[in-house]
Amino acid sequence: MSGFAIITLAALLSIAWLVMRMAKLPSTARLSSVTSSATPPPSLSDPATGLSYGLLPAPWRSGCPMRHYPIDWTGGEGAVAGHVVANGHALTWYANACSGPLEAQFEHSSLAQAAAGEAAAIDTDLALHHRRTVTSSAASRVGGQPAWIVRFTVTYPGEHLAWSAETGAVVVVDRGHGRTRAVFYVSVPGNLRSGAVSTLVSSLR
Repeated sequence: MSGFAIITLAALLSIAWLVMRMAKLPSTARLSSVTSSATPPPSLSDPATGLSYGLLPAPWRSGCPMRHYPIDWTGGEGAVAGHVVANGHALTWYANACSGPLEAQFEHSSLAQAAAGEAAAIDTDLALHHRRTVTSSAASRVGGQPAWIVRFTVTYPGEHLAWSAETGAVVVVDRGHGRTRAVFYVSVPGNLRSGAVSTLVSSLR
């Protein structure tokens, strides 16, 4: 009888241990979920301007794909939206999110004038026939500093593209303390989720 009792007790202890282990599993899973959600999303820092902003997931990649006109872009990211033909030349078209120092000619303008001026200057660099419409122009703050945001939509009448419209924004930030103002430019064709514009602008610090 004593041997049978010992075997029974051992079996009960084993069952109890398994029950306790199973009871802990949900708690462990919840802990893992909390830990992963607390991980900050990846971001880009541009030391030249002092700006930082979110790095979007693939197909976005670090590195500003824009040319050095009209701004000497010092940081950014981009994604291939498709391929177009402009003036007989095949071009790769990108979604852009780039930062750089404000052009000297706008350094002493109001933030609103500087943002509008940079938006117009960047607009002239587009290779395709297009029409840009400003949808809003308003004061804001970035990292506690005064800023101005111009939002716009671009359409491409007569062009046969993989997207019908492109949304974007130009943000001019006053860095203060005698530092050169900074520019952040983002434009995203509709086939690459144009909501990314608001995501990037709201991540700007």
